Amino acid sequence: MGLRKSRRRLAGAIAVGIAVLAGAGAAFALLWLSPREAPGRAVATVGDDYYANLKHRPKLVEPEAGDPNGVVSGSYRVVEPQVGGPAAAAPAPATRPPSDEQVRRDLAQARKESKRATAPAFENPAGVGPVAPFEPAEGWHTSVASVYTDYGGPLACGGRLARNQLGVAHKSAPCGSLITFRYGGRVVRVPVIDRGPYIAGREWDLTGATAELIGFNGLDFIDWTV
Repeated sequence: MGLRKSRRRLAGAIAVGIAVLAGAGAAFALLWLSPREAPGRAVATVGDDYYANLKHRPKLVEPEAGDPNGVVSGSYRVVEPQVGGPAAAAPAPATRPPSDEQVRRDLAQARKESKRATAPAFENPAGVGPVAPFEPAEGWHTSVASVYTDYGGPLACGGRLARNQLGVAHKSAPCGSLITFRYGGRVVRVPVIDRGPYIAGREWDLTGATAELIGFNGLDFIDWTV
């Protein structure tokens, strides 16, 4: 009888010891597995409604090619939108401003085209032409003269105009006729070698060499005689 009671007490003590050990192990496990702060690192706690409050980000989906009958197959592939939009324009190449020389050329060309557009077409007066009679009165006459320097160009009386060629152009004076000119106190006698000038109001066109010889300024009244 006494032996049985001793065994029961021993078994109860063992059970109590096991229970104590089990409780201590559970408490140790809870302490060990609970979140702890490591040096230099913060532990954030996320609430249960965090992911529920996130905004949905839609994605563009393009259907793949369907069957030959035009029915879409139903399978899709996700396409991320491109940065800057699908039609992002490429940067325009940098352009340099025109140089001063280019501006001068453009202005000169514009002036030439303007003169061509506004210059009236010249027509000889009635009765004046290559075969019109040239019978000036005796003595000195005064007319408007100009200068032409179309060097290398053909002459109506034959040959081509040279830089050192003395002569004058007239609308009707016979080729080879000698005309005496007086200007600025100087006098020169030269032959008719060409036709012109074909601008209203002008009667003589001196070659560049003739104008230089008497100091003619290019467009002025000049005295002349046959």
